[in-house]
Amino acid sequence: MLPAKKSIKSKFISDDLDELVNDSQFIKYSPKCKKTQKRQIPETEDKHISIPGSSISVKPKKRKTDENVENCRESRQKLLNVMSHQIETRKNTNENFMRSLSEIITHFEADYDALKDNEQKLEHLTGAFKKCMQQTTNAHKLKIKALKESYTSFKKECEQMEADHISETNKLGQELEDDIKKLQEKLVTETKRHGWENLQRTILQAMQNDF
Repeated sequence: MLPAKKSIKSKFISDDLDELVNDSQFIKYSPKCKKTQKRQIPETEDKHISIPGSSISVKPKKRKTDENVENCRESRQKLLNVMSHQIETRKNTNENFMRSLSEIITHFEADYDALKDNEQKLEHLTGAFKKCMQQTTNAHKLKIKALKESYTSFKKECEQMEADHISETNKLGQELEDDIKKLQEKLVTETKRHGWENLQRTILQAMQNDF
């Protein structure tokens, strides 16, 4: 679309320049044309111009006018060439700029897509890591709970065992004390009995010896 607009604009400029070139006043009062007129050779035709107070003979120069028109046309063509070159240069510059801008946009879009992909991967990885940490935390929580229950149960069992052992020890101590008392009584009784028997035997032997 851009080259078409440029060619339309160039056509309008060319038409304007054609109007300017075809305008007699432009040719008559153009500085370049006036400068060229000084270098032309006079022709044979005469033209009288009335000036207040005098009459001056001026030689109009058809050849000079043709050369001025040709010079103006050359100037117009040079101007058109310059403008065409400028238009082409602007077109190339615009195309290069648009191509570079398109490449930059493409690179930015690729980077954006990569960033979004990395963001999604990071979110997925973060979610997986968070889930793993939650599972590990729950597992440790269950282990701690099991250890606490085991500790409480073991402590209760130890306290109950200690109470049972104390009770059994006290009971056994009482039984031993009773057995010791019984044994002491038995020993005392046996000792007394043996003592009386020995005394009786001694007395009998003494009596037998006296008689």
